[in-house]
Amino acid sequence: MEAIKNKVREILAIHREVEEWRNDHDPGTPEWYTLVNLAEVAAGLAFSLPPEMLPEEELRTPNPREYERIDEILRLLGEEAAK
Repeated sequence: MEAIKNKVREILAIHREVEEWRNDHDPGTPEWYTLVNLAEVAAGLAFSLPPEMLPEEELRTPNPREYERIDEILRLLGEEAAK
């Protein structure tokens, strides 16, 4: 579980770095928008994990869309465990 928490920390650190760049620099290229979108999607997915998989410093109340992702992840994990 600690390995997952460490990867979540890395993902969220990258997301925050991209957010800082976004505020300071926006070249308007397709690659830039892809990077920003990738960082946002990765952070959203990380926050969709069950709370026990998040580092303590990142615990927060998910928004309603994240609850839907959590339900889907748990459903898929349940299907995988049933195989």
